[in-house]
Amino acid sequence: MAVTMTTFAIIMQAGHALRYEITFLLVLAGFWFMGRFAGFRAKSSRSADPACKLPKQTQQTHPVQGGVKAVSQQIEKSGVRKGCDADSPPTPIAHMGPVAQIDPNMLRDPSWLVPQVSLMCRGQVRYALALYHAALQAGLKLANMPEQQCQEMFTALVTAAIRTAQMDDAMQLLHDVRELGHGVYAELLCSVVKLCTSKHLFKESLAAYDFMVEDSRLTISDRSVWSCLLFCALEVKACDRCCLFFERIKACDKPSQKDYGNMVRVAAMQGDWQLSLRLIKEMQEAGVEMDSVMYNTTLGTCVAADKVDQARALLQDMEGMDSLADVITYNTVMKGYAKKGSMDQCMEVFELLKGQKVTPSQVTYGILLDGFINENQLERAADIFSTMSKEGCKMNTVLYTTLIKGFSRSGEVNQAMRVYGQMAENNVTPDIITFSILIKANCDADRLEESLMLLEAMTALNLRPDEVVFNSLLTGCARAGNLKLGKAIYADMVSCGIRPSNATFSIMIRVFHQCKVLEEAVEMLNSEPAKHKVDAEPRLYLQLIQSCIRERQGRRAVDVYKLIMERSLPTAAMHGAMITTCLKLNMFDTAAEFVSLAAGKGYRVDARDANALLDGAVKKRKTQIARDVADSMMKLGLAVDSKLLAALS
Repeated sequence: MAVTMTTFAIIMQAGHALRYEITFLLVLAGFWFMGRFAGFRAKSSRSADPACKLPKQTQQTHPVQGGVKAVSQQIEKSGVRKGCDADSPPTPIAHMGPVAQIDPNMLRDPSWLVPQVSLMCRGQVRYALALYHAALQAGLKLANMPEQQCQEMFTALVTAAIRTAQMDDAMQLLHDVRELGHGVYAELLCSVVKLCTSKHLFKESLAAYDFMVEDSRLTISDRSVWSCLLFCALEVKACDRCCLFFERIKACDKPSQKDYGNMVRVAAMQGDWQLSLRLIKEMQEAGVEMDSVMYNTTLGTCVAADKVDQARALLQDMEGMDSLADVITYNTVMKGYAKKGSMDQCMEVFELLKGQKVTPSQVTYGILLDGFINENQLERAADIFSTMSKEGCKMNTVLYTTLIKGFSRSGEVNQAMRVYGQMAENNVTPDIITFSILIKANCDADRLEESLMLLEAMTALNLRPDEVVFNSLLTGCARAGNLKLGKAIYADMVSCGIRPSNATFSIMIRVFHQCKVLEEAVEMLNSEPAKHKVDAEPRLYLQLIQSCIRERQGRRAVDVYKLIMERSLPTAAMHGAMITTCLKLNMFDTAAEFVSLAAGKGYRVDARDANALLDGAVKKRKTQIARDVADSMMKLGLAVDSKLLAALS
């Protein structure tokens, strides 16, 4: 008994300590039971309503055909729900049942049908389309409908179909109203074009317009429709149609600023600088407000067409207007002069920019740097670079790289490396283009060690070397005659997943030739291109043949020629180059063998090259070689110099 009392006391103490938690749980349980009871009553109410037994509506993408019965079956399959869906409002048709059960007389009655279709179009588009097709199957004659009701129904159906991205249904409806009804009316065209444009259905908007305007009764006087069509044509790059739509806009009313802006874009797209300037003049005369985008686009069109003087004249007009000429304006004209190499005029525009209190951008200075470098005016480029630093212009990778390119191109590698050092001092990170230029410049200057150091710095920045970098390093190895390093760099290139090109193989032939190991060049050319799925160009074989001839390795040159015969068709130009190189080194026997092999296959050999070989052999008293060459020429059908033939007889 004492134990029981003790237990009870403990339970009471625990209950008192947890009194708030227990109260919360009881309240929560009460709400749960109330919710379950309310849900049970709602479910019972719905199950008692026969109109709520159909499943929820789902969208379809094709019009329903095949009669009222088929329409009804299709609606039932798609799960049309009438009136009992909490997400859609109840409708007058809520208790009519499936479409097939609707009285055909009601379907044929426009006064009943049109309100139902219009209401269904708000949320149940497929059901609305089904009602429409069922009405046609029931015998509804569109031509006999009151015109106002016909317009109301088709406007609702077509716009609803477009809103739900059912363009096939929309086009079929347009066909019906044109062929079976009262014809397409302007209000419907306006609705279709504007709705398609707002939904970015540009091609569809133009297609609907093309279809509807086939109705000769249609007249469009709404300027906004033509504006939409102009924009759609511009977006699909149908520039030939834009001018027509723009003229229609003018026929209706004065074009808006947006219309002119679209036409300025059309002119830029077509590169029509005359149209651009004409549009600017029209806007000025019509008092249409213009912004800097229109002017800058026109300037860009003129510059792209090399009409920089016209761009300069337009710039002068802009300078008389407040806030229109910005840094992009001046940059565009400066770029045009720099492209022509007219750097004095480019500097004049730069001075105008500063005179108008416009702050130069990095692009501005980049145009000047690039222009002076392209014109080999490095001192002026260096002056611009210094000016940038003094004026506090933030230097970026592109600007530094541009100056490095200029010094590298002129062979001033030390200057280029000095600028590279400035990048590190100013915490500007070089990119792969920077390193590519510097590595090539150092390799060309026989500074292979510096190039390798640049490669290490490049990889330390997680920049992956490309083919250009590796080819530059291989070129450096060829110049230095470093076979071991060349092989190592080639191996690294392949291991990095970079596929060697014909340019790479050409450089490797130079490496092998410089190091007097042409047998390795032959082996490489025989195996490496195929291994990396590269079609070796005939020029590679010609290069190797000439390398072998220069090293007086005639037999190896002939072997390489046989490789050409297996893989491609030697040309007359190739034969001419090979024969000429042999003649310079008095290797008549090798040249004669080339001609003999060509004759055996019927390859083309220029008669002048063959006669030059024959003449050289005769003069050097190489009688047997001369006779062999003459025989090969006869096989090829080449005319042999009669004097040379007489010398052989």
